[in-house]
Amino acid sequence: LFFFLMIRRPPRSTQGVSSAASDVYKRQYQRRVHGIYLDIKDMSIPQKDFIQVETSVDFQDAAAAWNLITKKEQLYAYYFSKASWEAAKICTFQRSYESPGLFVLFRLLFSEGIEQLKAKAMKKGISEEEWKQMLAYSAAVLQNCGNYKSFGDKKFVPQIPPQKFLDILTCSSNFAEFNEAIMDIWNSVKDVIYLSDPPFQTLGFRDANGLTSYYSANMTKAEAIKIKEFEQAEHISPINTRLLKLAEKVYWLRLASVEKGNLPYVKTHQWKDCQIIVENGEFSPFLKKAVENLKKSVDYAANDNQVQMLKAYIEHFLYGDMEKHKDSQKIWIKDVNPTVETDIGFIETYVDPLGVRAEFEGFVSIVNKDESQKLFSLVTHASELIKKLPWGPQYEKEEFKKPDFTSLEVVTFAGSETPLGICLPNYDDVRQTVGYKNVNLSNAYPLPTLKNVRFVHESDIDLYIKYFKDSEFLLVALHELLGHGSGKLLQVDDKTGKLNFPEDLKNPYTGQPITTYYKSGETFDSRFGHLHSPYEECRADSVAYFLSCFNEPMDILFKGRESEWDDIVYMAWHSIVICGIKGLEHFNIESKQWMQAHVNAAYVIMKVLLEAKDGLVTFEYCQREGKDYVVAKLDRTKIKTVGKAALSAFLSKLHILKAIGDFEAGKEFFKHYSEVDEEMLKIRQITMMHKIPRKLQLQGLSLIHISEPTRPERISYAVFCLKKKKKT
Repeated sequence: LFFFLMIRRPPRSTQGVSSAASDVYKRQYQRRVHGIYLDIKDMSIPQKDFIQVETSVDFQDAAAAWNLITKKEQLYAYYFSKASWEAAKICTFQRSYESPGLFVLFRLLFSEGIEQLKAKAMKKGISEEEWKQMLAYSAAVLQNCGNYKSFGDKKFVPQIPPQKFLDILTCSSNFAEFNEAIMDIWNSVKDVIYLSDPPFQTLGFRDANGLTSYYSANMTKAEAIKIKEFEQAEHISPINTRLLKLAEKVYWLRLASVEKGNLPYVKTHQWKDCQIIVENGEFSPFLKKAVENLKKSVDYAANDNQVQMLKAYIEHFLYGDMEKHKDSQKIWIKDVNPTVETDIGFIETYVDPLGVRAEFEGFVSIVNKDESQKLFSLVTHASELIKKLPWGPQYEKEEFKKPDFTSLEVVTFAGSETPLGICLPNYDDVRQTVGYKNVNLSNAYPLPTLKNVRFVHESDIDLYIKYFKDSEFLLVALHELLGHGSGKLLQVDDKTGKLNFPEDLKNPYTGQPITTYYKSGETFDSRFGHLHSPYEECRADSVAYFLSCFNEPMDILFKGRESEWDDIVYMAWHSIVICGIKGLEHFNIESKQWMQAHVNAAYVIMKVLLEAKDGLVTFEYCQREGKDYVVAKLDRTKIKTVGKAALSAFLSKLHILKAIGDFEAGKEFFKHYSEVDEEMLKIRQITMMHKIPRKLQLQGLSLIHISEPTRPERISYAVFCLKKKKKT
């Protein structure tokens, strides 16, 4: 079952370090649960976060697009999807210590028909409500690849009582065969899955009152930063790794790969006063199956670019060499406008509290030709649009490398959540020298209804619903192409000492020469650490809102709809204010930290607009359903004057501080707008009173029947979801 890969015996090279070194690691899980619980027994316990049984489910329908592609393309998509889901099991190990066990329990439990299982449970005395609670929790665990929300990093716990949970597990037809394994897993997780007090409440380092399975629970943030320095010195990418502490000053850096060895840095290092064992081969069973399916995909590739790309993926997964993944991305960029778009690997670093280790994901999607044509036109005009951005040419790339930008229908997104848009790869050196790709995932957009629209004035609700997708399409297009795609980092070549900017260029905010530029091999991620995610998302969002004030993007994306442009822009700007309000539920009062990068970014922009004053954004307090309520008002007549001017000044400074690598100034600047004052705490209380359960996502899976792929719309990875909207 491969449960708890992290409690395998440490490498032989550590066994003489300390008589207890092996036991420390093997018993890590027990100490994490019981030891930490004893440490926090006197702390106040916050309200538990359940997955409500009324949670709705969005079906990401791609059936129409699927039926338009050829059998060869369907087979390519099928095997790539299979590879993605096989390796996506890794995500459970990146979410929490107990998540892999939950995944195994639910795979065993729901291997038979839902109605058959339900009938057995009812005979054991399980009520209808308890059954729904079990389904809600199970579906959310599979959706999020664990028991922490992918959007907000907050733990959710079962609403069903522990004994009832166990009663349902014993109903499974697999219980007789796997009795011992199921009970071992249950006994390991039964306590911790119900704990929601700190440090179990949120993801983070233990000494920051959180927990993260990227690191062993005895690791401190300072130790992780120290090992990060080692990784940089030895040119080891941490992207596909986890870091574990075996004993005092003894660390185990584990790389994800099929095989062990074959990399020069895979050995035991003596670095400063530490011993660091670097070993590959973690998650080998999952990646081995992924590689098997990627090899099958090769037979159905559309062109040689795709063949070479697949081979580079396979080479990367074999030994975990991140340079091989970079090679795959360079080839992927050259595979322009494919009918079936794919990518796979360790991609986004949002979940790691240090911001350097990435979560696995793999996706398969099919081109939406109508929307893609509009995005192609936007790319054609991108160089002219970049000139409108509020920073000088010295902070912009000398040449804009036109990316492939397509709108896609998601068939598979194997990971913890499907985004609305993507700009990849995340390697700064590849983006600056080779280019990148943008994709808009059109069938992943959530659609508002009268029931779930909150904090919008009654007079604007109809407009908000009518233009929600148009405004999101506008913002995602500008965010991905010109937000993430603009700007350059000021750097020095360590070997030659050559700068990529004029020596006499001054910091515009201090008037002093620029001394904070990036060194060779240094990236924005490594310089800004965990701040880089909300900072960059905010920069990209700000670019989108700023450029929406110009007619050129509107003419490209909404040609022939000129009479609606102002309404679309108004709703786009209105949405950032609403997102800022709703996002307050992801602000942790105790730690005073934002738990989600995108909502932190939205809140910061909302604060910028509030500070612009002149009545641009105001709040109206009232009552709704007998509870305190707030309505956000945006003066649409001032968007292109007051709003644009405020955003211009903010965006310019945000961008330049990133470009020159001034982390300290950037941190303080961003912190100012991230602060939650008394009025915002009051609004946060209101948002919590009117909180609506976040929708779960339901994806279809491809099946092979008589050597031909088909896509039944009701086959699902989380097949036992609570309910499904009628969308067939």
